[in-house]
Amino acid sequence: MLRTVTQYLRSLEDPYGLVRTLRDPEVCRRPDGRPWYAVGNSAVVFKVRCAGRTRMLKCYTRPMPHLEILYGRRLLRRELFIYTDHERGEWADVVTGPWYEGPTLGDAVICAAAAGDRERLLFLAAAFDRLVLAMLRRDWAHGDLKPENIIVTARGLRLVDFDASYLPALAGEPSPELGTAAYQHPARTVRDYDRHLDDFPAALLSTALHALALDPGLYGRTPLTDGLLFVPKEVVDGSSAVWRECLELFSRAGDAVHRRIALLLRSPVLRLAGLEELMDFSVRLAGTLPDGDRASDLTAAYAAAPPELFVRDGWWGFRDGVRIVIPPVYDAGFDFTEGLAAVLTGRRWAFVDTAGREALCMEGFDAVKPFRNGCAVAERNGCRYAVDRRGRVRKLDI
Repeated sequence: MLRTVTQYLRSLEDPYGLVRTLRDPEVCRRPDGRPWYAVGNSAVVFKVRCAGRTRMLKCYTRPMPHLEILYGRRLLRRELFIYTDHERGEWADVVTGPWYEGPTLGDAVICAAAAGDRERLLFLAAAFDRLVLAMLRRDWAHGDLKPENIIVTARGLRLVDFDASYLPALAGEPSPELGTAAYQHPARTVRDYDRHLDDFPAALLSTALHALALDPGLYGRTPLTDGLLFVPKEVVDGSSAVWRECLELFSRAGDAVHRRIALLLRSPVLRLAGLEELMDFSVRLAGTLPDGDRASDLTAAYAAAPPELFVRDGWWGFRDGVRIVIPPVYDAGFDFTEGLAAVLTGRRWAFVDTAGREALCMEGFDAVKPFRNGCAVAERNGCRYAVDRRGRVRKLDI
């Protein structure tokens, strides 16, 4: 079964008597009058009006497995009659669903980067991390996670195109697709078909989005690729100059969590251990930025007994007993004293509060010591300085 866009258009332009259950489907048109549709690898998606509502109608140009499992009642068997010649034809299966109005995440990011709109880019990056965290908490994977499959709507980011998705009911099956190569781990094969399919593209996109939020000019300076910023193979083998530049951006900004996520991309396998924990921390941090109430509550709660420093796989974080308060994202650190802890991200020292928010930047200092009696001691170029909680620096006599 191979079908063409023209066959579907012919039926939908005059659908009377050619549909079984859809009520008066009418293909919407673009401003220039052309029918609104988008062609993918295995299907064409039409924007239609049915019974006064705008809907998505997906029509397949080649056979696809698992549609019943993936789409359930949204799959309409033998719904649309298409002509195979002037007199004969056949009934085709279609998938219906809501139509999400808005640009793709890719278009929104390119537009914001071109305008140098860091605030918009940070909003999109934070929204993407929230979407990813919700995905990682489910026993499910999209399978083709990329900016073109994410729509930016007034209510947030919405995923589309679930043909490559994994569900528990499909365990043991070969993957029907390998996703878009520009966002997938280079080691992915048809044997890789489980809930971790999205780990690598999620970390790759999160890295790109947060790096662009720090420096929108990255988009214009980097070589053109099929992806947003990176070539996956070059990231995995460590040869990507753009990826290394992103690491440096995160280090200078003190963004330890996204530096750690970026480093996960060197994994030789698709599953990225600890990604959900890191995304959870990223989302919690983003939730405290516009409103400090939550961070203030955490800081007050840990005033008497702050979380303790611990190390895992060479990375340092903080925990309260068995509960991880700040996951291991730092290169080094000290225990909390007077409500703050000194932590190292790359070559940059800073003090963070018990919510993980940066309270005091110590960039340029070679070493720091914890706070005592309202002051911390820091070293730079062989000289020692006293630093108070407001960041005021005073050179100490040796």
